[in-house]
Amino acid sequence: MSRRATAPNAFRLARGLAALILLASAARAQDLIGDFPNIVVPPGNPPTTEKILLGKALFFEEQMSSDDTVACATCHLPEAGGGDPRSGARSPGVDGVMNTLDDEFGSPGVILQDPDGNFQDHPVFGVVRQPTPRNSPSAINAVFFNTQFWDARALPTFRDQNGQVVLPEFASLETEAVEPPKSAVEMSHPQRDWTAISAKLARVRPLELASDIPTDLEQFIGTSQTYGPLFARAFGTSEINRERAAMAMASYERTLVSDQSPFDLGTMTAQQQAGFVVFQTKGICETCHPSSNRFFSDGASRTIFLPNHDRVVKTPSLRNVGLRPRYMSGGVFPSLALVIAHYRSIGFLTTQPGDVGALIDFLENGLTDPRLAARQPPFDRPTLRSERQPPGTNLYGQATRGSDRINPEILGDSPPFLGNQSFQIGLGRGLGGAHGMLLLSTKQAVPGANFRGVPLNVDFPSAIRKPLILTRGGPGHGVATFRMTVPVDPALLDLDFFAQGFVLDPGATLGIAASKGAHFQIFTRPQD
Repeated sequence: MSRRATAPNAFRLARGLAALILLASAARAQDLIGDFPNIVVPPGNPPTTEKILLGKALFFEEQMSSDDTVACATCHLPEAGGGDPRSGARSPGVDGVMNTLDDEFGSPGVILQDPDGNFQDHPVFGVVRQPTPRNSPSAINAVFFNTQFWDARALPTFRDQNGQVVLPEFASLETEAVEPPKSAVEMSHPQRDWTAISAKLARVRPLELASDIPTDLEQFIGTSQTYGPLFARAFGTSEINRERAAMAMASYERTLVSDQSPFDLGTMTAQQQAGFVVFQTKGICETCHPSSNRFFSDGASRTIFLPNHDRVVKTPSLRNVGLRPRYMSGGVFPSLALVIAHYRSIGFLTTQPGDVGALIDFLENGLTDPRLAARQPPFDRPTLRSERQPPGTNLYGQATRGSDRINPEILGDSPPFLGNQSFQIGLGRGLGGAHGMLLLSTKQAVPGANFRGVPLNVDFPSAIRKPLILTRGGPGHGVATFRMTVPVDPALLDLDFFAQGFVLDPGATLGIAASKGAHFQIFTRPQD
């Protein structure tokens, strides 16, 4: 064999050896806590049934977000291995430019809003839901990490907003839990803090937007019309605050221990057993994902030399990876086959014919707890409204182009439930600074109806007309927000209504640009 032919192999071997040295020396103290599947609970936050159920309600509470469309669970569902089944929302990497090699693939959060909750035009995403810059880490078995997030920034000491210690150790889940609800990308808008979040929880009906609520959670909520009585059951008084919410959600997350995979039960198939042998002997998989601790992560932060994403991140557990839609911290790989191909390319894994299929079978099936996909306890859960009606699925009809051939878009994801004090409809991608109008009616337009030649999606004669002024920003960057309270009036229940936005735009063929229609139906969760 020529020297030229062996050079690539020698390079991969050298790189693999160098990487092995780096990997072996990178572990930090106390990256893992507990002895799988036995957990560690921080002193000061002992679990109780009431606290766990309150935390479960909060984890699945879409009303915790500023626009009632995102819960913590939105990005962390058991059927997706504790991650987000919607993973793959593209965002720019360090170069700040979309559609380049360093792009990240995360989760859709909220549309950009201003501090008052009005929709805004994002310089990159416009009025599309902002993607998170990282792939959602799994909430399943997260209790065994002593730090949270890919960059391990959620530390084990939980502090209040003044920096005073609340829980001195083993409380990274509490530290993590308070961050997404106030993130202006994930669940909130700028300047919204836990004072505002707590005030909202004090006035909303628990899990108003959810369905298929598990029996024990339904019984715990009972006839409570706000979260105050639930906090009283969990903590002794009805005070709602950041620290109590964090301790409840963390208590719930500590129940999410997945230890019933074929690997645990000794029921792996012959091929999965063969894949386990490949995992143990054909590379350095065990260095970062030791099977000896049954958790399949050593908790250390390392790099794995991803092209265009070469950074240090916390080593995830491999449990339930077969349910994950994307892999790596940036979600750059949509399949385990591509993950394995990467490790082979950098000399971390050497395989023979048949090895890859067996290894994938072991990872996808041998390490997957079937209770997650089946939504069996402790992974039983409510169904989110955003699952029943994903964003944008209530739009219909035809849009009419404006300047630069851009269609205005109606932003109609806000849930119209009885008593919603912040129901809002937005109009985006219009001509910046232009005047507009929102039509609201209980009737759709008849086929072929138009206004000054512009196709109508809403019945014009019966419509309520709300004037709008779009924010400045040029063609396609104007945004407006209409907000109202949905009355608590049972006569409105199941009422259908329709909305369409119009923009006075000299660049439109007929001088008016228009959005599609949006269909809404007023609802409420049935009383117990």
